[in-house]
Amino acid sequence: MEQSENEILDRILKDAREQSENIITNAKKFAETLIEKQRQSARQNAEKKASIILKTASNDVDIIKGKVSTDIKRQAGWIVLSEKNRLITSVLDGAKKRFVNMQKSQKYVTVLEKLIVDAGIVLGGGMFEVVLNKDDSKLPFKFDELEKEISERSGVRTQLKVSEQKTNAVGVIVKTMDGQIFVDNTFNAILSRRERELRLKIARTLFNNVS
Repeated sequence: MEQSENEILDRILKDAREQSENIITNAKKFAETLIEKQRQSARQNAEKKASIILKTASNDVDIIKGKVSTDIKRQAGWIVLSEKNRLITSVLDGAKKRFVNMQKSQKYVTVLEKLIVDAGIVLGGGMFEVVLNKDDSKLPFKFDELEKEISERSGVRTQLKVSEQKTNAVGVIVKTMDGQIFVDNTFNAILSRRERELRLKIARTLFNNVS
């Protein structure tokens, strides 16, 4: 009886040991499986996050590229515009120099006389003083012919005389005898009044076939 009890006890212990080993083995497998699943999940999450980061980075790169391209185009546009303005200004400056150099031309007196007539007509005819620079005041103007032309075109009898007042500018200033009304037909004043128009004409001439 005692032996049978020992056998039963040994068997119980053996079964218990086997069960515990099975439990431990299964627990290890479960733990390993769980760990592997967690690793896979973590890897997938990491890959997903990495994909999102890469996509976001790619989008950011595209945005940056777009901004850089836009900035470059804008800067290039400003450079081209600046260069065009420089060329237009250069042409205007050249025109001013030609006006000044015209003083040495035989046609210079004719040009001044036309400016006097234009001013007299704008003022509507009458008694006028013609303001010139020191050198131009000595030129041989045909005032009688100029007076006749202004009178005919304005319908008002006109008289002209050289003013004692002098200007440093090239060109003429025609004013009423009281000096309250005048037309400034000096070359700088003419260019200033017509600068916008002249710039447009120069631009069309220089850049008409340039994109």
